[in-house]
Amino acid sequence: MPISERAKQAVRNFAAGCNCAQSVLLAYADVLGLTQEQAAMVSVGFGGGIGRLRDNCGAFSAAVMLCGVMKGEDGAKKEHRSETYARVQELHRRFVAVNGSICCAELLGREKAPEAPTPDARTKEYYRRRPCARIIRRACGVIDEMLEETHHA
Repeated sequence: MPISERAKQAVRNFAAGCNCAQSVLLAYADVLGLTQEQAAMVSVGFGGGIGRLRDNCGAFSAAVMLCGVMKGEDGAKKEHRSETYARVQELHRRFVAVNGSICCAELLGREKAPEAPTPDARTKEYYRRRPCARIIRRACGVIDEMLEETHHA
């Protein structure tokens, strides 16, 4: 699967200091009709497996946020929830197929337990040992596929 410009931008966002959720959502902000600032604010709490709880991966969470828009403007309507939920379930299946899990702790090889709210320092060592850029890139690949399938790329 070729790496899209959005995936490249998401990885650059991460390298620039955004958390995993922000990195992905910022790359697709225009699809949601959000400004970059709005996308950053909406997604900030989803980093670190949701507030550094090491639960759901932030890249996965951002992808879930995009599932409603895949239906178009009607995606948020009550009568379309089952379609959106089915899309989230398909996203989950595809994300797990390429990453092995949606659990941040499992993806990082850590114990699933809340961590201090202060993010780790972004050093060369941090980026070297983290699989996050690869996970972000793969999440964007899944999002791109699903957007293309629904004609909202």
